[in-house]
Amino acid sequence: MRARLRRALEAALPVLFAASAALAATPPALRGPIATMGDRTVDALDIQQAAVALADDPLKTRDPARWRRLLLDRCIDRELLAAEAERRGLPGDPAVKAAVADRTFLRLYDLVIEKRLIPGIEPTPALLDSLSRSGLYQSLDLYLILIPDDASQRNRREAVSLVDKLRQGSVRFDEAARSFSAHPSRGNGGHFGPVLVRDLTEESHAEVLAAKPGDVLGPYSGPYGHEIYKVGGFQKISDDSLHRLVRFERDKGMIGNYERELLAKYHFAMNERMVDPILVAAGIEPVDSILASLGKDGTRERHGVKPALGVIARVDGDSLTFGDFVAEGHPIRSADGRLRIRDADTVVRLAGHAFFRRLVVRDALARGMADDARVARELRLIRDEAATETMVERAVPASPRESDLRSWFDAHADRYQRPPARRVRAVAFATRDSAAAMLLRWNGIGISDSSVAALGAQEQPRATGTTLFPGRTATLTLFEGDLDPLSRSVRSLDLGMVSPVVQTVQGFVLAQVISREPARPDSMDEVIDRVRRDWREEKETEWVQNQLERIRAVTPVRIIPARLEAVKLGPARGTAARGSAKS
Repeated sequence: MRARLRRALEAALPVLFAASAALAATPPALRGPIATMGDRTVDALDIQQAAVALADDPLKTRDPARWRRLLLDRCIDRELLAAEAERRGLPGDPAVKAAVADRTFLRLYDLVIEKRLIPGIEPTPALLDSLSRSGLYQSLDLYLILIPDDASQRNRREAVSLVDKLRQGSVRFDEAARSFSAHPSRGNGGHFGPVLVRDLTEESHAEVLAAKPGDVLGPYSGPYGHEIYKVGGFQKISDDSLHRLVRFERDKGMIGNYERELLAKYHFAMNERMVDPILVAAGIEPVDSILASLGKDGTRERHGVKPALGVIARVDGDSLTFGDFVAEGHPIRSADGRLRIRDADTVVRLAGHAFFRRLVVRDALARGMADDARVARELRLIRDEAATETMVERAVPASPRESDLRSWFDAHADRYQRPPARRVRAVAFATRDSAAAMLLRWNGIGISDSSVAALGAQEQPRATGTTLFPGRTATLTLFEGDLDPLSRSVRSLDLGMVSPVVQTVQGFVLAQVISREPARPDSMDEVIDRVRRDWREEKETEWVQNQLERIRAVTPVRIIPARLEAVKLGPARGTAARGSAKS
C-alpha cells in the first residue's frame, strides 16, 4: 500500500500555486518554512528527504531547478493529503492508531538499539582487565566424572569415596571414568577438553583457581549428580578472544537484558490472582471466544466454569488486560484455537513481554530520542502516512468486479506479454562434485525420469531457478530476460542439451532443455495478481489526482522560492563525478 500510494503521489501532476507569486517586498530570511498551507509547513528537511527519494529522477541532471520544484510539489501534495485525512478524522481511527503504534515502535526501537544498546555491548579495557585478572576466563583442560544422582543424594557418599581413592592414587582417573561416569566423555577416559573456568559449577571456582595440574577436585553436586574434576592444565586466552567472547555474550543477551531493565525501571508487577484464571481459560476456551466475552474495559465477570478475567499486570501508569496480553504478548495458539500456556512462569513471561513495546516507546521518548528534528519529522510522517494510506485505501473498492478486471486487462494487453522461455528438467545437488559426477553420466543422453528416480530426488512443487533445493527436482520455466545463474546458463542451449554445473543460491544444479516456448501474450489467469494490483494502482492514482485538484483549489499555499533554492542537496546538478559544482 505504501509503495502504491507513493507511486500515486509521484504520478500527480504538479501545479503552480497562485499564492507563490506574491513575494515579500524585501528578501525573506533564508531560514524558516519554504512553503506554508494552513497550519502545515514544508521545510528544508522535508526537501532533503524528498531529494533522497527522488534521486533517480531524470530531472535531477537535466533540469536541477525543475527537480527542486518537483521535490517541493511532492512535499506539498503529501501535506495536503495528510490534512484531508485529518479533516476526515482518520488519525483517530483504531486501525490507523494501531498502524502508527507499530511503526513508531519500530523506529524508536531502531534508535534504542543503535544509540543505546549497541554502544553498551562494547566491553571497556577496564572490564576486560578485571575479567582477565579474575581467572574465570582462562581455559582449563578438564577431566570429568559424573556420578548420577537425584534429590535424595543417595550416591553422594559413593562420590566422596571415589574422590578419596583418586587422590590416594589407588584408582586411575581414566579407569574410574569408564567404570562409573554417566557423562559421554567416559569413553575418552573422562577427558572433557578445554572449558572456561567460569563455565564450571560455581561451587568449584575457588578450588579450581587454587589448583595445579593433576589435582582432583570435588565432588560438586548439581541437578544431574555429582561432578568430579581433574585438572589437566590451564591456558590464558588471548585479549582478542576475551574481547570477542564478552561482546558475543552481551550481544546475545542484549534484548533480553534490556527488557528486564525496562520492567524493573517501570516497576512491573504481576497480579498473582489472575495467573490461575488465565491458565484455566486457556485450557477450556478458544482465544477468540475469550476475547469476544470481554467487556469494553477488557475484563469480564465469572460465567459458570469460565473464570473472571481482570487486570493481569501493571507498570507505572499503565495496566494489561487479557486482550493486551494476547495482542502484544503473542502467545502460541494450538490448532483448536486455544492458547498453549502450561504454567505460571509462562504467564508472567508473556505479560512482561506484552508491556515491552509500550515501554520501549515510553522510555525512548523519556530519554529525548524524539527531540532530534529528523526523528520528530519521521514520527510525524508516520502518523500522516498511516492516515493518508487508509484514506486512499478506503476510497478505492477493495475487491474489483471480474468485469472491471477483464476490461482493464483487455485495455492494457500490451503490458502482459510472456517473453520467450525454455522449459527445463532440473536436479539440484548439495556439492559441486556430486553434480559433476552426474553430468558425466547424463552428458549426451539427457536426464531421464528413471535416472532421477534412481537418485531419490523428490519433486519440489512451485520451485524456481533460485529456490530448488539439493535432493529435489522440478520442471522449470526459465524466461529469456531472467538474470539468475540457471536462466543464463541454459539461454544458449538447444533442445535436449544439458547445462554445465550451475551454482545457485541453494546448491548446484544440472538442467536439460526439454522444450522452447516463443513469446506470446499472457492469459488473464496467468497474471491475475498483477492485473488486480495494476487496476488498483490506477484507481488510487486517479482518486489522488482528483482529490489534489480539489484541495489545491481551496487551499492557499505560500511559497518562498529563495528558501527552496538555498536548501543544500549535495551534487544535485549531476556534477558529482567531476566534483566541480555544489547546489
